[in-house]
Amino acid sequence: ETTPTPNPPPAEEEKTESNQEVANPEHYIKHPLQNRWALWFFKNDKSKTWQANLRLISKFDTVEDFWAMMQTVF
Repeated sequence: ETTPTPNPPPAEEEKTESNQEVANPEHYIKHPLQNRWALWFFKNDKSKTWQANLRLISKFDTVEDFWAMMQTVF
């Protein structure tokens, strides 16, 4: 009688028969935010209206897009 061997821990990147790596879905699935957000800049020019001083920097609706924007802006 043989005892079953435990399954090896799953590799982070699996290989297919053609020796191509299969990416883990966690590496490319985006995580949505509940709402769409925007980052604004206010240029304090007293000769213009409040609305004319607003500048849209970026919009984002996923965690990954937020951090990509943060790395670019700051």
